[in-house]
Amino acid sequence: MTFAPFSRVPPASRLAGTVLTVAAGLTAIVLFGPQMLRMVAHATPHGPDIPLFLKQPTVIQAHILAAVASVLVGAVILAARKGRTFHRTMGWVWASLMAVTAGSSLFIVGLNGDYWSLIHLLSGWTLVTLPLAVWAARRHKVDIHKRAMTGIFWGASIVAGAFTFLPGRLMWTMFMG
Repeated sequence: MTFAPFSRVPPASRLAGTVLTVAAGLTAIVLFGPQMLRMVAHATPHGPDIPLFLKQPTVIQAHILAAVASVLVGAVILAARKGRTFHRTMGWVWASLMAVTAGSSLFIVGLNGDYWSLIHLLSGWTLVTLPLAVWAARRHKVDIHKRAMTGIFWGASIVAGAFTFLPGRLMWTMFMG
């Protein structure tokens, strides 16, 4: 018996999702590409701007620290042997860091005025999927656990993290501005 949210996606749906993603990417490039290229051309990469980080509200500092730590711990988990005590221990550390990252993001607004933006849907998805993936591991449903945790790592950490480095965002300013 498979758990419905993690059931296999038919190939036609994957194709449609890929086409929509490519279309959205091309639209973003056409609309925002020239402006981003101008900003990237004037970028001066440097180490983190610690004074700028310290000026941020506590919730943003906690969010950044938890997000960076979750990427590092997640990479170690993906590289390590699965099912051992180390994997389980680091998995709990990673799940806690992801919960802090997703939970703290619910208190960060500003892209959309003082309201949540579409990125907060990813936070909700993470906060729902994370305990379900832990439940799957405890029930020895390894395939469900693997797909859910890998999806959270790549979607909520890597892809969402990459978007924080867009020109004009805080992480861009901390490392490029």
